[in-house]
Amino acid sequence: MTVGEKIQFYRKKIGLSQEELGQKILVSRQTVSLWEMDKTLPTVDNLLRLKEIFSVSIDDILDTAHPQEDNQIKPKESYIFQYKKEDLAELSKKEPLAAMTPIVIILILLFISIISNQPNILTLFLFAIIALSMLAVVFRRNRKNWKMVEERLLACTYYYDVFDEYFILRIFREGDLVRTQKIFFNDIKQTQHLGNFLILYYAGESLPIPKDALIPESVFTTFRKDAIAKEEPKPLSKTSNFISILLFVLSICTMWGGLAGANILSGINHATSSENMWVLFLFLPIPIASIVFGFYLKKKGYKYLKNIIVGLIMTMPLCLFGSFPFLTPNIFSHSDKPILDAEQVLHIDIPQHSHITTQDWSVGTQSVARRYIYFTSDIHFDDSAVEDFEKQLANDDKWLTYIPNDLIGITSSLSDYDLYDYALIYNVDTAKFNTLPSKSGKYRFINILYELDKKRMRIVEYDIYYTK
Repeated sequence: MTVGEKIQFYRKKIGLSQEELGQKILVSRQTVSLWEMDKTLPTVDNLLRLKEIFSVSIDDILDTAHPQEDNQIKPKESYIFQYKKEDLAELSKKEPLAAMTPIVIILILLFISIISNQPNILTLFLFAIIALSMLAVVFRRNRKNWKMVEERLLACTYYYDVFDEYFILRIFREGDLVRTQKIFFNDIKQTQHLGNFLILYYAGESLPIPKDALIPESVFTTFRKDAIAKEEPKPLSKTSNFISILLFVLSICTMWGGLAGANILSGINHATSSENMWVLFLFLPIPIASIVFGFYLKKKGYKYLKNIIVGLIMTMPLCLFGSFPFLTPNIFSHSDKPILDAEQVLHIDIPQHSHITTQDWSVGTQSVARRYIYFTSDIHFDDSAVEDFEKQLANDDKWLTYIPNDLIGITSSLSDYDLYDYALIYNVDTAKFNTLPSKSGKYRFINILYELDKKRMRIVEYDIYYTK
C-alpha cells in the first residue's frame, strides 16, 4: 500500500472525513485529498500529528505492507474495568494531594528565602496566610478536576486488549461505544503508583488501572524501566514509615532550627547571628539522613523520593549559610579599637566591657546614596562595671533620652532608638554633640546608644550628605 492509501485506510478506520481530519491537523480538505491520491506527502510535523490521531507509529504510515487488523491478532491480556465509587475512594484522597507536590516545594523554597533574612513576626504571619490560601486554592482546584475525572470513570466501562507494543482501549457508555484508541507503550511518558492503582499518563489524560486485577508479569508493570518490579515489595513497615515521615518533617525544620540556634548562641556569647551561622552545620545530619534513608527505600523498591528531594533542598542552604562565617572572616572583629577611638574623639569614659563585636560595613555595596556606614560595634558590660557610668548618664547633657524630630535626618539607619534608653550624636567635623550642621555638606558622625536593662552599648560610625 502507498502512503496515501495508508492515510485513507486509517482515516476511515476511525470514522473521520477528509475535512474532519484536516481540521484536526490544521490543513485543508484538499491537502488531505492530495495526500491520499499520493500527489504530495505529509511533512514531518503532519506525520507526527497523524501518528497521534491514528494511534499508530510513523513506520506504520510509511510502510508499504498492508496494515494487519488488530482483530486478527489475539491479545496477550484482556481486562474489563467498571469502576465503583468505593474503588476510587483511595484515588480521591491521594490524587489531589499528589498534584500539590510542586507548589509545596515552591513554598518551602520561599520560606527558606524569607527566614534567611531574619523576618519579623508580621512577615511570617503574612507568609503563613498567603501559603495556606495558595494551598487551599490549589487543593480545591485539584479536587474539582478529580471530581470530573471520577464522574467520567464511573459513567464508563473500559475494555483493554493488550499486545506486545501497544494496547487497544475501548470505552463504552450505557452500552454504546464512544471511543476506540490504539495506544503504544512507547508513547506513555510517565507512570505513577498510588495505592492499588497504576496511573498511566498519555496525551494529557490519566488512565487508572487496578494493580490487583493484572495478571502476574503483566506488560503494564514491565514495559517501563522505572515501573514496579515483577514482584511487588512488601508493604513498608510502620517503623520505616514513621522514620520516613519524621526525617521529612525534621528536614523541613532544619533551616528554622539552625537560625534559631544561631540567635540563641548570639544571646549567650554576645556575638552577631551572622558570626554564629556555623551552627547550621550541626543540623546537616538530619537532611543527609533523609537522603540516605530515601535511597535505601528506593533500593528496596519503595517510592519514597520525597525524603531524597527534601533532603537535597535543605542541605544546600544549610551548607551555603553555614559557610558564611568562614567565607567572610574579616567582616567581624573583637578588637577594643572602636572603644578607644570613641573615648579619644568624644572625650568620654566607656566602662570596662565583657565582650565587643564589630562588623565592618565597608566591604560591600551600600544602597542608600546619602549615607555610608563604616562599622557598628556592639558592646556588652557586666552589671558591676556600669554602676557609676549609668549614674553619670542622667546628669550628662550629651546623652539624650529621646531623639528630637529635627535630628532624625542625621541619625544612622542601623540605630534603633526605640530599643535604647540613652543616645548621643557626635559630629566629628564640627566637634559638636546633638546639633545640626550650619551648612550643607558631607559630615562624619559617631552615634552611641546605651540600653539600661541589657547593659549593652552600640557605636555606629557613618557619613551623611546633609542638605540644609
